[in-house]
Amino acid sequence: MAVITFALTNLNDIEMRTTIISTVLLLILAPASLAEWSKHPSGSLAWFKTIAFSDAQTGFIGGSKGIFLRTDDGGETWKPQRKFTSDTIRKIYFTDDRNGWALCERDIYRLGSDDPSYLMRTENGGKTWTKIEFDEADRRRITSLVFSKRGFGLAMGEMGTMYALKNDRVTWEKIAPPTRFLMLDGAFASEFRGALVGGGGTILFTEDAGVTWSKAAVSKPVRSMLNSVYFVDRNYGWTVGAKGSIYQTVNGGKYWRLQNTFSNPDLNGVYFKDSANGWAVGDGGVILRTTTGGNVWVEDRSRSRNNLEDIQFFYGKGWIVGFGGTLLKYETGIRNRPKLQR
Repeated sequence: MAVITFALTNLNDIEMRTTIISTVLLLILAPASLAEWSKHPSGSLAWFKTIAFSDAQTGFIGGSKGIFLRTDDGGETWKPQRKFTSDTIRKIYFTDDRNGWALCERDIYRLGSDDPSYLMRTENGGKTWTKIEFDEADRRRITSLVFSKRGFGLAMGEMGTMYALKNDRVTWEKIAPPTRFLMLDGAFASEFRGALVGGGGTILFTEDAGVTWSKAAVSKPVRSMLNSVYFVDRNYGWTVGAKGSIYQTVNGGKYWRLQNTFSNPDLNGVYFKDSANGWAVGDGGVILRTTTGGNVWVEDRSRSRNNLEDIQFFYGKGWIVGFGGTLLKYETGIRNRPKLQR
C-alpha cells in the first residue's frame, strides 16, 4: 500500500491532512463493511428488466420476449411461467398481494397498427393476467409506472405522455403532459410528494399527489438521461442516470444536489434502505454503494459484467436483475469492521 506523507506548515495543512486521512480510512474500511452480492441461478439467458414481490414468498421477474419467472419460496428458486405475452415486460408492480400490473412493450418490428405499449393486470396474485390498452393511445411508447401510497397510478413515456389510473382502478386516462421530454421513472416520497425523471436531465416534482408538476431546481444541471428515482422517506431521495450521474434531494424533490461518483458507466437503478445506506446499479455490471447518504460512493463486488437494470429489496432481501439472465442476491452477512488501535 502506498504511503502518503504531508509537510505541515500551518493549521490549514493540518485540517487538510485530517480530511484526507479520514477519507482514505473511509475508503479502506468501506469494503470490510459491505455485504456481498452473489450470483443466483435463474435458468434463463433473457434480458431481465424488472423484479417485484407481491408478498414475502411470491415474486416475479419480467423481461425480453415475454420472459416471466415466478418464485413461491422467497426467491430461492425461480420457475418459468406460461407466457401471457411475447413482448418485452418492462415493469412489474404490485399494489398489494393480489393486485398487480405489468407494463409491456411490443417489438418495434412487429407493431403494425398496434400501439407500442399496453398493460397486463392481475387480481389473483399473478395466476392470471388480463390485457388492458391505454385510452386515446397515440403510438408513443410508455416506459414506466408509478403508484402513490394512496393508490394513485401514473404511466409515463415518450414526449412526456402521461396516463392516470381512474377511480375504477382499471381504466387509464390520458392527461396533459407537464413536459415534452421522454420520462423514464417516477417515485412518491409520501401521500402527496413525488418526482418524475427522464431525458435532458428533467426532474419534475409534485406536492399535490400528482395533480400538478413543476420543474425542480438542480445544483448543477446536466442534459444526461436520468433513468431511475427512489425516495426513502418524505424528504430524502436519489436519482441516477447516464455517465454515472447521481442527484440527491433532502426536501421531497424540490431541489436536487449533484453527488460525485467518479464512475462513468450509465446507471439504471437506485435503491436506499435508509437515508445513509444505498446502492446504484448500471452498465457493465457496476454496483455502487454508499453508507454516507451519497457523499462517498465505492464499487461493490458485482460478480457480473452484464448490464444491470433494476435493484429492489423485498422483505429484507436484495435483488438485482439484468442482461443475460443475470440475477444477483444480497447476502445479509456482513464482515466485521476491523477495530482501530488507539
